[in-house]
Amino acid sequence: MSKSIVICCDGTGNEIKEHQSNVLKFFRILKKDAGQVVYYDPGVGTISDSGTWSEFKSRTKGVLGLLTGYGLDENVLEAYRFILNTYQEGDQIYLLGFSRGAYTVRVLAGFMRLVGLLPKEQENLCGYALTAYKRASEKDDFKIAWRFHRVLQTTYVPIRFMGCWDTVGSVITPRRDRFYIPSLQTLPYTISNPGVQCFRHAMAIDERRRMFRLKPWKERQKFKSNPFEKSTDLPDQDVKQVWFVGVHSDIGGGYPEDESGVAKIVLKWMMDEAAEQGLRFREKLPDMLVMGENPKENTFEYAAPDATAELHNSMTWAWRILEYLPKRAHHKEWLDRRSFFGFFVPRSEPRRIDPDAAIHPSVLTRLAARDEYRPENLPPRT
Repeated sequence: MSKSIVICCDGTGNEIKEHQSNVLKFFRILKKDAGQVVYYDPGVGTISDSGTWSEFKSRTKGVLGLLTGYGLDENVLEAYRFILNTYQEGDQIYLLGFSRGAYTVRVLAGFMRLVGLLPKEQENLCGYALTAYKRASEKDDFKIAWRFHRVLQTTYVPIRFMGCWDTVGSVITPRRDRFYIPSLQTLPYTISNPGVQCFRHAMAIDERRRMFRLKPWKERQKFKSNPFEKSTDLPDQDVKQVWFVGVHSDIGGGYPEDESGVAKIVLKWMMDEAAEQGLRFREKLPDMLVMGENPKENTFEYAAPDATAELHNSMTWAWRILEYLPKRAHHKEWLDRRSFFGFFVPRSEPRRIDPDAAIHPSVLTRLAARDEYRPENLPPRT
């Protein structure tokens, strides 16, 4: 009997604590049985020993994760090994992640697309396989990964569903074609991947930090479960990328429960989208944890979805300092920022939203209810 394998990867700095992210809440409401096995990864720079020094080290790891991709390999390999040891022919793979965790599941899907899933008896080669995948990001090096597949007889497994909350992430690695100078790198199949059948992406309208630039998905792709398949009559990939009110963690969660009304809208949307693709959820917990229906005997009060709830300011003084460091002009999204000698100063640059982008109805609800909410990056039609 086939089963669902669900991988949930959290963002930098999230952990199993009182203020829970949407990934952790999603993990909690999922049904877990023989027909649906679930894996949760708290991400980089999370659980640490008590004490100032341990907390400092944990936060440093988190910042390094954002700057360089530190810890990405370990996160990807742990999830990959879980699938390798759990997967049987006919199983369905579901991947979900927030922030850097969303980039992690994209890399995981890209890794599985390019190299495939190793035989269980070859688990010791997982690290070598990931290196082959990452080397394929260099020009004309895809043959390395393909050769790896042919020699070890890896299995190509399509991704049934990938759900991302506000994907951010990058990897800085030494490039052989650039004299081993560390360079920002886009790993294979992290922006487009024909091995993903259904893709969902919740995106933050109000996030402006330079370290949290959005990684959108390429739309209008075809779905091809096996890269060796020769058919030209391929179905379209099912893609929805939707903009929501709020900053990064208003979308992916992690603020106190009584400040999570906006995040609950996004959680409900992702839950509904995943349910349509076959994921199963517990019977009563979603009513409480997602919808805020609090039984009288419950001592903890859960927030309900609320488009008019207070938003947060992610641009604290520590992040604001970085906004005045020059950035290469080809990364510019907002045309009002002037360029000088190939560089520009971001100064809390808004994210660019295409005129035909999908805007969630809750955005219109907030616009009608709160006169002060008028994001400058919203297209005129809204």
